[in-house]
Amino acid sequence: MINHPTIYTVGDSHGWHTWLGLHNVKAAFAGGPMTMFGFGRDKPILTKDIPMDAIICFCHGEIDCRCYVNSYPPWQVTIDSLVEKYLQAVDLNVVGRNHNLIWIYNVVPPIRNAGESPSFPFRGTVEERITYVKYMNKKLSESKYTFVDLYDKYSDSDGAMRSGVSDMHVHIEDPQPLIEWINEHATIYT
Repeated sequence: MINHPTIYTVGDSHGWHTWLGLHNVKAAFAGGPMTMFGFGRDKPILTKDIPMDAIICFCHGEIDCRCYVNSYPPWQVTIDSLVEKYLQAVDLNVVGRNHNLIWIYNVVPPIRNAGESPSFPFRGTVEERITYVKYMNKKLSESKYTFVDLYDKYSDSDGAMRSGVSDMHVHIEDPQPLIEWINEHATIYT
């Protein structure tokens, strides 16, 4: 991996799975299951101790697509609202920062077969969750921030998480596509 500014991840467990084994990456907040909904509603400031010249990557949304969107129809309206409030919270966290240094990590592909946590159940079919995730990623990609889009690198032809890239649950473990993306994109900041 080439040299790049320190990358700080802010988010749920997807902000440390895959990321923390990489060169010059730190978790600013990986305090467990913070949903996009909760981050957007509460708007906590989690970046105050991050240097101004660092890259910050926000990682939220998987839990929302897996556990909650299906319960609040119509799902498009639910996702539109989640993303709007989420991006407002991101805006508050990056006041005075160079927006080119702010990244939004894609919501990872849904997994077909994994053990469920009673606290975070799988709601909706895998096909429905694929639809939710793809729509959420589309909305996130339309923001003013750099969108880290690795969905196709980790998904099969149907859009579900590809076999062999996960931790046998919902997290990506294969770092290679992320390393390649960072090598291609983070060099513009060195």
